[in-house]
Amino acid sequence: MRETLREAWEWFVTLPHRYHGLMLGIAVWIVWMIVGFWHMVLLAVLAALFYWFGRLWEQEGSIAGIAERLLAQLASRRRPRDGM
Repeated sequence: MRETLREAWEWFVTLPHRYHGLMLGIAVWIVWMIVGFWHMVLLAVLAALFYWFGRLWEQEGSIAGIAERLLAQLASRRRPRDGM
């Protein structure tokens, strides 16, 4: 049993992060569907959102890198422009 779980974990860890995000999105969707607040369209929205998050995670290499990138974009939007 432990060996099977270890092999499953090793398979899961070797997947690209975009699939981790996709699985997380599907899990969140299932919880919301059980509670009863969302419709079937939410599956597509959450899957796309978490797939996008997983791709960003792959590009940046860490969640901290994603946060830095997003915060830098927010800071550049709020910065007043010279000459105005």
